[in-house]
Amino acid sequence: MKHSVGSVDAAAVSWEELRQNVYEVDGTWRDIYVLTSTWEDWETWSAFVNANYRVEFIDEHEQEHDQINFTEVWRCWELNGNYLNSPKATVFVGDIYVHCRFFQKEVIENDINPQQINSYAVHLQLMAYMTGLSRALGKEVVLTAENDTPSTCSPYWEWSPILAVNNDQIKVYRHWADTAS
Repeated sequence: MKHSVGSVDAAAVSWEELRQNVYEVDGTWRDIYVLTSTWEDWETWSAFVNANYRVEFIDEHEQEHDQINFTEVWRCWELNGNYLNSPKATVFVGDIYVHCRFFQKEVIENDINPQQINSYAVHLQLMAYMTGLSRALGKEVVLTAENDTPSTCSPYWEWSPILAVNNDQIKVYRHWADTAS
């Protein structure tokens, strides 16, 4: 995937820069995306989080479970057609709550609250999650501003995430450095 803003290795970005620019507490959430996903990717994601993290899964009947039941998710996708009553999950990644609504098969989307990323150690917990997911899927995993995807961008500029993980490579797209005078 081509991104318009230059990137640097995440290790070269200070915690102060990350806190101020990546995890800025501005009232919005951050989204974790795996774009162009398949139902097989969702199934892999479900198995990955079930095996590695504590999970709370709420099915379409509002019943709580301690594992994601992907068969239930698939059934809801096939039966409902719309995803408004879709199941939801919370994945406990160290000190972070990663929220997931199973809205669409084509894009894996997780939400995080940047207020929870309050130290470099917690940032590393999130990077471990994203790196593990990228390895499990063999795909790039990106962190973006809330609801920021290639399809929401203006035709006048290319889309670029805040941060991207591809296997063990973690890149930060330094938007703030490109706009600073």
